[in-house]
Amino acid sequence: MVKPRVAIIGAGSSGLAALKQCLDDDLDPICFEQTSYVGGLWNFVDIDDKNKDPHSSAYKSLVINTSKELMTFSDFPIPAEWPPYLHNSLVTKYFNMYADNFKLRQYIKFYTTVVRVSYLPDHRWKVKYITCVDKDQTGENQNSEHEEIFDFVMVCNGHHRKHRWPKYKGMDEFKGEQTHSHFYRRSASFENKRVVVVGVGNSGVDIAVELSHVASQVYLCVRRGTLPWIFPRLIGGKPIDHIANRFSTYFLPRSPSAYAKLIVKTLGPHPPSFQPTTTSIFSSHPTLKTDFFERLSTGTIIITKNILELMSDETKSIKFIDGSTVENIDVIIYATGYNIDFPFLDKDIINGGSEIEQEYEDEYKENLTWMYKMMFPPNYRNIAFIGLIQPLGAIFPITEMQTRYVTSLIKGFINPLPSPQDMNIAIRNYHNKLRRRYYLSARHTIQVDYLSYLDELSQELGCYPYPLEILKKFGFDIWKLNMFGLRTPIQYRLLGRQCWEGAKDAIMIYNKVNPN
Repeated sequence: MVKPRVAIIGAGSSGLAALKQCLDDDLDPICFEQTSYVGGLWNFVDIDDKNKDPHSSAYKSLVINTSKELMTFSDFPIPAEWPPYLHNSLVTKYFNMYADNFKLRQYIKFYTTVVRVSYLPDHRWKVKYITCVDKDQTGENQNSEHEEIFDFVMVCNGHHRKHRWPKYKGMDEFKGEQTHSHFYRRSASFENKRVVVVGVGNSGVDIAVELSHVASQVYLCVRRGTLPWIFPRLIGGKPIDHIANRFSTYFLPRSPSAYAKLIVKTLGPHPPSFQPTTTSIFSSHPTLKTDFFERLSTGTIIITKNILELMSDETKSIKFIDGSTVENIDVIIYATGYNIDFPFLDKDIINGGSEIEQEYEDEYKENLTWMYKMMFPPNYRNIAFIGLIQPLGAIFPITEMQTRYVTSLIKGFINPLPSPQDMNIAIRNYHNKLRRRYYLSARHTIQVDYLSYLDELSQELGCYPYPLEILKKFGFDIWKLNMFGLRTPIQYRLLGRQCWEGAKDAIMIYNKVNPN
């Protein structure tokens, strides 16, 4: 029997998980990667004349915001001796270890860019790609163009590529430098400069804090008028994502006010004039930065309202909507996120088409995706988008679970997808739920909750860690860790198809319990 051919676009975290899972399920995958390395945006890549706009947006000091115990792939644990929060170099090292352990590199076409993915009348996909080869005798790079046919496509190249820029009056005439956080690499070049950082997401706050140690002054522009809820990385000496467990998540009342009091007790109160106006700390994607308030207290970071206008004269002044003005601004860094963009695909595949788009406001439909279970376009049953999500929690285990779902679907191990009509109903309900919970923003169109999303997929896959089954198979100690210990994704390797015999010991080690 001929194995189904699967095209995997991108060899970052999602692509590696997809490739490994395809091999586990005896499919025939080829992974297309435009760079020479695995790990995607977690690789630190300097910007120079030869590489002015790299795929990666990682800056030198970047540290991940989720603990290693919750971000690990489920059957290849991140070494327990590594720190709770990993520097980007360790994240990249882990992905290289993963690729080597499962012998994935031989299935990856490096230096290969996918330029077009087309749906064929026979319901397969044609992938057109260009591969860079070694320089010829003239010293020029020669590109060779190819086309191949696949039964299934897994789009794994992420959504942090097309940087989103705001629109302010005077941007075209401002005499200072303007750049996007995508291009930020290190703080040294900003020494003794006056800098405005626009945006208070994780990148904006992180960069503002880092620059506040070297710049003469940093202004942090809050576009929506108030700060978001700022979370610490550690509470009581533990990573913040270690606080909740499976029992508390599902059986205890969710109290935003209790969490807010805990955060204020740890970090201190937000500045009164920029206090979050949202009633729930869960109404926006969290921003983690433990030392942010400390830098505010030194005056090295000053918070401002949104920009009204960039002035064109030599004073390099910026006017804000509250009437205030700052002068002699050397650099503006727009930490304003990314647009979801897959130039090799028709846009209708991603956003559901113009009729669906018209149902939503301009800002929301700017990044509208129309995917069943955040993966499947209703009218195309053999393409899946992996990692096209923004989780409240770690993304890597979720992408891994998504790939397990997709390959199980291809192999017929789970029920087929519902009708397009039923998928459209489910997608619309999903967006309605998002819009009730989060404030209206292009950044909130692809939100998922870490545990509930993993549990939803794992129940269909048969690898959900049912407490009674855990108790029967492993005994009370593992049952207790499953319910009251860390919500590590290794739990999804205890039961079901493709369970892993090392899962029990790995869970105990992560919970600091001796497995012997």
